[in-house]
Amino acid sequence: MKYYEINMNLISLEVFHLEKGGNCTLNLYVIRHGQSTMNIGKGGGADCELSEIGYWQAQQIPTYFKDIKVKVIFSSPLRRALLSALPLARACNLPVILVPEMSEMFLDQWTEYRDYNWLRCDQIESDYDNVRFIHTHDKSKQWWPVWPEDQRAVRARVRSFYDRHIAPELGTDENIVVVGHGQSTADLKQIANPGDMIPVYNAGIVKFTMRADGKCESAEVFTEHLGIHVSD
Repeated sequence: MKYYEINMNLISLEVFHLEKGGNCTLNLYVIRHGQSTMNIGKGGGADCELSEIGYWQAQQIPTYFKDIKVKVIFSSPLRRALLSALPLARACNLPVILVPEMSEMFLDQWTEYRDYNWLRCDQIESDYDNVRFIHTHDKSKQWWPVWPEDQRAVRARVRSFYDRHIAPELGTDENIVVVGHGQSTADLKQIANPGDMIPVYNAGIVKFTMRADGKCESAEVFTEHLGIHVSD
């Protein structure tokens, strides 16, 4: 009788996971923005644009996703990330959802981030077609991080985004894209796959296959779409 009860518990657990989509894996695609003018020493300020190569890199991202049905595209509100996300959004006929938590880190030594005249939420939304802030952000408030912050603060806000907007999709077979910066994408990679050592390239695509229990089943980086313009 005891053996029978143990196995019934196991069966019940399996049924629970099946009901929750336990056999489904979520595909999380993490992308660092394309090469920026700051990346190549040509300035542009805290909210710099993409370089000529960066614009080209952004245009190549949709080629990777041509046979993938993307559910949502999240992006940092900073211009270099947003501009990297737009070509994919247009190809997928989806909006770009702006996520303040995926912003660049505002370190104390980077005073240009403190002094920059950042655009308000409504100004950014009006400057681009089909771009909107995530519903959990109050658009009457500033979206950029409070300067100064350290790397622990960056990890905390990225973790908050993951817990609220990525984790609920675990147990589904959806495809979710997140575009960010060197530090915010590195933190997201570590949250999805603790100990992750995959390098972050400009416009490179890191795919995480996530199980329903939140464990990473596999992780791999794709740069073939970038040809000779693979940069970090």
